Amino acid sequence: QRAWVDAGRVLAYQTALELDVAKHHPNSARRQQAQRWCSLVTPVLKASWTDQAFHGSSDCLQVFGGHGYVREWGIEQIVRDSRVAMIYEGTNEIQAQDLLFRKVLSDQGQALRGLLEQLQNDPLVDQSPAAEILQQTTARQVSLLDPFKQLNAEQTLELYPVAGDFLRVTTLTLMAWAWARLSQHAEVLASPGANQAFVRWILPEHAMRTDMVRNAISSAPATN
Repeated sequence: QRAWVDAGRVLAYQTALELDVAKHHPNSARRQQAQRWCSLVTPVLKASWTDQAFHGSSDCLQVFGGHGYVREWGIEQIVRDSRVAMIYEGTNEIQAQDLLFRKVLSDQGQALRGLLEQLQNDPLVDQSPAAEILQQTTARQVSLLDPFKQLNAEQTLELYPVAGDFLRVTTLTLMAWAWARLSQHAEVLASPGANQAFVRWILPEHAMRTDMVRNAISSAPATN
């Protein structure tokens, strides 16, 4: 849970900063860059962290056994409250479709490519112990973007079943960036459990989901 929560906080704080930059920064190019961040990251935050809030709190309830449903501990209330968050502003599948079809395919992945380059070139992660992991993760997602340029309308329809998988790939890429920032701080270096949990048990999903999206692209009907 720490691996998810701490990365989510970094992304939420960064998004809050970017919202202010998009509205108030004097430089138009910087405002545009901030707006790109908000456009692409917002559906990820809405979907992936509400999903994890429910499933994560459900896992935490398991720690209590049957006693988890006793009100004095509060965990059963968190499970109920987190479940409704998944449908507050459109279901999580709608958020996934918004990311893939409205935000990525609409410009053949150019905005997302720019965001990934921004993550790769972040000067705050150059010396991070997790910098290499970030480079590998972003490069894997970039490899998904080139085929988007050749897709016709009929082929695009084949990607609806993997919209959630594409959002998950993006989620894990952003988490790799967040942990690249976090992992260089003294507190994390002294107690690296959450960072290790991310690398061992969460990040391996990135390759699997990437392959699922790539297979959907390759199996789409060829252009006539």
